[in-house]
Amino acid sequence: MSTRILIVGSWAKEQITVENIRRADDYEVHAWLDTNNPGITGQVDGFEIGSLYAIDEIVDYAVRQTVDLVLPTTASPLSAGLVDALSAKQVPVFGPVRDAARLESDKAWTRRLMQKCCPEAIPSFRVFTDRDEAVAHARERDFEVAVKPTGLTEGLGVRVFGDQLQTPEDVVAYIDDLFADPGNDRVIVEEKLTGVEFTIQCLVDGENVIPTPVVQDYKKLLPAEEGPNTASMGSFSDSDGLLPFLKQTDVDSAIDIVNRTVRAFRAETQTDCRGFLYGQFMLTADGIRLIEYNFRPGDPEWMNTLAVMEDDLVDAISQLMQGSPRPIRFADQATVCKYIVPPAYPEKLDEILDVNFDAGEIRAAGVELYYSCGVDGEGRYPVGSERGLALLAAAGTVAAANERIEVAIDRVEGDFFYRSDIGTAELIAAKSREVEALRS
Repeated sequence: MSTRILIVGSWAKEQITVENIRRADDYEVHAWLDTNNPGITGQVDGFEIGSLYAIDEIVDYAVRQTVDLVLPTTASPLSAGLVDALSAKQVPVFGPVRDAARLESDKAWTRRLMQKCCPEAIPSFRVFTDRDEAVAHARERDFEVAVKPTGLTEGLGVRVFGDQLQTPEDVVAYIDDLFADPGNDRVIVEEKLTGVEFTIQCLVDGENVIPTPVVQDYKKLLPAEEGPNTASMGSFSDSDGLLPFLKQTDVDSAIDIVNRTVRAFRAETQTDCRGFLYGQFMLTADGIRLIEYNFRPGDPEWMNTLAVMEDDLVDAISQLMQGSPRPIRFADQATVCKYIVPPAYPEKLDEILDVNFDAGEIRAAGVELYYSCGVDGEGRYPVGSERGLALLAAAGTVAAANERIEVAIDRVEGDFFYRSDIGTAELIAAKSREVEALRS
């Protein structure tokens, strides 16, 4: 009898998760999603479209389908207590209970936890409930700060002086905007960090942590790291599991921070961390710093990871949940992922990505296609609050993977934008120069 898996989530990272699971014949895969994503609905055994906040309905669907394991891979149902509700019905689930989901959904709480277990890994910070006090603190720091709300922001809530906030007046205006939001009652003002960011995603359960290869994503809209921030325009990973400008000691330091975090969380709450824990780190002149945690796979970073994962994801999770974790095997290949997005993104959301392509021609270039969008009756792709289409390639080198992506993008017709420099030698060399300057 097949093992039944339920994926909860709607976008590209869920699509590639389904693909990984479907490589084995002994799984039946179902999905709960809030968008008619053709990349998911076309390859699962059953699906339901509904709100990702409809916890009771998701649980009822899982029970009706008699699923053996639920994999929530998006933030909103986790912060709404999906894991708690499934566990109450004795439905196995790999994800954080609401208390643990605070590592992503309550940035102030996480900063205070990190202050206890890894004070050297975070910037100095303060949490404010008063607008005037927040502005005064930013002024005391000569406005060299990062400002963020405490809750979920889909990667778009953090703004940094000298980047999204160009003047002191911009900092004050953003603090005003955050306090004017009725859904936000606290604001974090913290030390501005300077460095090069990278991502490590881990499978965690209790005090067991299984890391996956390092990935770097690019949030800036325009080439050469210019323009406004996006959810991400693409990412890359290298064949050795590192990045060309990182040392193994850098990665070891980041993984040590994750290990200390999950131990501290258990000590603080008497609750285990369980699920996909995504750490966004920065290499600075003073060492490795944690930018933030997300308690779900990253998009697009999870695509880079699963593209080279040789083991069965569900089997790795099952072994971990049974207390017998083992390292996951990854192919010695590099990956590049690039998003094609509507021309007005991210200034305008809820746009239509109006493109035409032959999926067979894309695959013939050695590239896979993943949907962070829906599809309408005219075959166009409404992106909602997401982005569009992700193109992903794996090859022996980053350059070879990037070349495949560029060939595939040439086969897409229509009105779209993408970052051509992701995965290029020029951009990687620029990052390497940044790191050399930080280490000197």
